Amino acid sequence: MKVLNRLAALLKKELLQLLKNPKMRLSLFIPPVVQLVLLGYAATLELKEVDCAVLDHSRTAESREIKSRFQGSPTFVVQPDLESEEDLKFRMENRKIQLALVIPEEFARAKAGHSQPEVQVLVDGRNANSAGLAMTYAAEILRDYAASKMENAKAFRVQTRGWHNPNFNMQYFMIPTLLVLISLIDVLMISALSIAREREDGTFEQLRMTPFATWEILLVKGCATLCIALGPISTCLFFIHFWFHIPFQGSCLLLAALLGTFVSASISIGLFVSSLTRNLQQSMLGIFMVIVPFGMLSGMATPLESMPPVFQTVMLANPLRHGIEALPRIFLEGVAFSELSHIFYFLISITLVAFTLAYVSFARQR
Repeated sequence: MKVLNRLAALLKKELLQLLKNPKMRLSLFIPPVVQLVLLGYAATLELKEVDCAVLDHSRTAESREIKSRFQGSPTFVVQPDLESEEDLKFRMENRKIQLALVIPEEFARAKAGHSQPEVQVLVDGRNANSAGLAMTYAAEILRDYAASKMENAKAFRVQTRGWHNPNFNMQYFMIPTLLVLISLIDVLMISALSIAREREDGTFEQLRMTPFATWEILLVKGCATLCIALGPISTCLFFIHFWFHIPFQGSCLLLAALLGTFVSASISIGLFVSSLTRNLQQSMLGIFMVIVPFGMLSGMATPLESMPPVFQTVMLANPLRHGIEALPRIFLEGVAFSELSHIFYFLISITLVAFTLAYVSFARQR
């Protein structure tokens, strides 16, 4: 009981220290919600409003039909027709268009003569990701046109449906993913910078002179960060469901367990980073060195399957990877704990290993 009372008193002191400053309270609760709302509308992997133009050498009903299909697509914005190859090069070089469609003069004749007509698609490859998506969308439009002209095109009809996401709404994936990313950044900042700030003020060394063991100090600081982080996370969850109307099919208990485990793993990493630094500047640099690879190699920007096997293995120590994998599944699929047990295993392992490393590092300095 004495140990619990001692830890409770230290926890109260940590919470009061973090929340006593009104500006600090605002910085803890307001930015995560603002970031989620802003990025929820702005951050997307979808490609929209791609400027394109047509160089029509054929000038027939068939070529005009192809152009009309691009005009009817929400992905493309068709600009005035190109006059020549030089005009195409000028507009592409000056970023006036990102995609050009070249229809040869013999297009209609080749189609009427039952030979294979050709259409050239040119894409600005300076942004490889956007270029690949634009090429895919353009090829899909051309395939649909070709299928509509087949003699037996009405022999079958293809129906497509997005499982768990019928309208292919990118926000259904991006917004839960943004919650995980924002939570990681905020938790790392709170856990690492709180110790760095105390070191600069000299209060951390005074705390280590008390009878508290090193593990007790780290445990209480982690619990204080966890308690504070639950506030903005809960507010963000409210906005996700009621503002963005992201459907929630899962268990609230499983969601709370996942977020608690994820935040605990992030806190342990933040404590370990703070154990290797001596001031605020070093802590900020350490957090930056952690967040960038965690974010880029989490599967949010690029598929994990596309990475080399060694990176896939190393990123098992990345809590963001596991949060991004699990949270959208809880929201959209309503998965049970048994399907996410491996996620909890990795997050708990990260928590224990990072906390142990932080403890060893602080104990050597004591």
